[in-house]
Amino acid sequence: MSPAGMAVIFGLLAAAAAYGLWRDFSTGVASDDLYRFELKDSPAGYMAVTAGKIFVVGFGVAEVLHALNFCGDPMPTLRGLFG
Repeated sequence: MSPAGMAVIFGLLAAAAAYGLWRDFSTGVASDDLYRFELKDSPAGYMAVTAGKIFVVGFGVAEVLHALNFCGDPMPTLRGLFG
């Protein structure tokens, strides 16, 4: 895939996750069709969902920066972290 295509796809992914984070922070509820975590009732679940979205935003930004040749590839770092 071309670097411009990667930048667009991961940029849109990061933007969608950032919007979800903004919505979660403003309402105090992280929800979808299958789950609903309120900050006051289930703080661990809310923070787990929020941490996942923060990871997606960070990964999307890292991939966009990699596609634009501003930093190295984040995949070897993740393989070393989880492998």
